[in-house]
Parts: sequence; structure tokens; C-alpha cells
Amino acid sequence: MSHLSEADRLAIYELYARYCWALDTGDTDGYVALFTEDAEATEETRDRGLEVRKGRAEIRKLVLKFHERPEFPGHQHQMSQFVFDPDPHGRKDHWVARSYAWATINHPPEPPHLHWCGHVRDVVAKVDGVWLIQSKAIMGWAGAVLSRFGKS
Repeated sequence: MSHLSEADRLAIYELYARYCWALDTGDTDGYVALFTEDAEATEETRDRGLEVRKGRAEIRKLVLKFHERPEFPGHQHQMSQFVFDPDPHGRKDHWVARSYAWATINHPPEPPHLHWCGHVRDVVAKVDGVWLIQSKAIMGWAGAVLSRFGKS
């Protein structure tokens, strides 16, 4: 099994911190810059099923659907419990990063509340010495991730 160095692990954590900050502060350019040129993002939506975006131009459209919504300011996204696995395709400097993810909404004076929770399965790639997101899958906490429990 390959080993992810502590320096790389910390750099990937920084990537995700920048991801959440860019998303939640309306930094569209900063958000898009965190993805590889050929990145792919899959989002599980409530009404349209899986929505797939390919390339930075499409990633920009994905984040703008949030940044352009008047009610979006006040969202705070969090990611934790990271698990890093070697790339299933054996590519050098590629890792699968799985994490829990959730978002709160804060519009004072109302108390903040949990808006969404789920999980993320990404592939991160080191490009010219910098860790970037090559693929992103944003999923609710249901379905395949709970398959070991069987049907209830």
C-alpha cells in the first residue's frame, strides 16, 4: 500500500479548507482554481438525480448556481473525518479522499441550523507540486454508502 506523506496530507487538508472558504465567501475564481483543468464534479440533487460537470468552465457554472442565489450568504460548509485511499487506477500522486460533509445556515438573529449532511468522495491529484481536486462526488448520507446495513 502506498503512503501519503504528512506534508501531502496537510496540503490536502489545506485544499479542503480553501474549498470551503471559497464556496462560502463567494470567491468563484478561487473555488474554480482548486480543480484540475479536466476536473469532473458529480452532485446528487433532490429533483434532478445526479448532475455531472466536466472541466473548469462547467465547475464554474456549478458554483455559480450557489454564489448567484440571494439566500446563499450565511452558508457554512464543513468537511471532516477524512480517509485517504490509494488511487484505484494506480496513478502516481493521486489519492481518493472520502469525508463527511455538512452545511449550516446562519442568518442572525435566528440561530444557525443544519441545512444538509452527507459525504464526499473525491480524487485529488498533485499537479506541478500543488494538490487539486480532479473529481468530486457530493452525495447524501443514503444509498450505497449504507449498503452493508441491508434494507430496513
